[in-house]
Amino acid sequence: MPSTSGLRIVFPEGAGCVQKDEDLGPLRRIGPVDFHRGPPRDKADLVARLRGADVVFLDYSVMDAEVLRACPRLKFICFLGIGYRSCIDVDEATRQGIVVTYTPDYGATSVAEHALGMILALCRHIGAAVLSVRDGRWEPGRFQGIELRDKVLGIVGLGPIGMETARLGAGIGMRLLGWTRRPSAERARHGLSLVSLPDLFARSDVVTLHLSYGPETHGLVSRDLLERMKSGAYFVNTARARIVDTIALAELLRTGRLAGVALDVHEDEPPREPYVFREFPNALLTPHIGYNTREAGANMLRIAIATLEAHLRGEKLHVVTAVA
Repeated sequence: MPSTSGLRIVFPEGAGCVQKDEDLGPLRRIGPVDFHRGPPRDKADLVARLRGADVVFLDYSVMDAEVLRACPRLKFICFLGIGYRSCIDVDEATRQGIVVTYTPDYGATSVAEHALGMILALCRHIGAAVLSVRDGRWEPGRFQGIELRDKVLGIVGLGPIGMETARLGAGIGMRLLGWTRRPSAERARHGLSLVSLPDLFARSDVVTLHLSYGPETHGLVSRDLLERMKSGAYFVNTARARIVDTIALAELLRTGRLAGVALDVHEDEPPREPYVFREFPNALLTPHIGYNTREAGANMLRIAIATLEAHLRGEKLHVVTAVA
């Protein structure tokens, strides 16, 4: 990285973690900051915003190989979140000598609480009931739900978010099953029983997904696993859509095999029309907001700035590329 004098820092589509202009003060002490408050119109607009940048703080735009090659000065990208591989071609960044960092553990509680909120809303038909009353109807008999106490919660992925979800699930009296690629005694807390993935899907009343996205998790939740779920079970995804066979998921919802699905993440964001899950009254859809709390935003920005400051000191903090 060159001297910080004149270092150009770009937020190409804004960032929800920047809650007021003063939040950018630590970065402005490093160099001028271009903070774009709306999304780019298309890839050409994204490239125009990024051209000449030394540092990029990326929220959700896709920086594929073509975009990266159009940014000759770029040496550092911080992805504002966890799922960096869904937005950044990390291999191409490595080839170009661009350091890529991310902001782990910034909002585990926020995402876990959103997942629990979606589970509660599904099992008590809260979304549909709200719409019914707003439409002028009064249908208390229509919305019979289930209690979650003593039901089985299957947690796929036991990183910080999955463990927070386990704590919350235990707090409302659910029985907990968990699956992780790296089982350990430390991850068997809160009464969690570690089981195989097929066993978890077969035994759970509610399955909630808390995995990072990458080549090893792409399509991990297959048709076979989904078809193992109990009739009347619920499925919740606040992780990444491409971990799941969404065609199979929609089919199981259409046939009534699943009682409900809650999705905070979608293959295209915003979803392209027609979007199959909009057809189902028992599909609860939110616009990727699990992370979006004041507390998580403040943590995210603090961690993001720290990754750049560490880099400028010649240190590595949350670096995911094999670049010096």
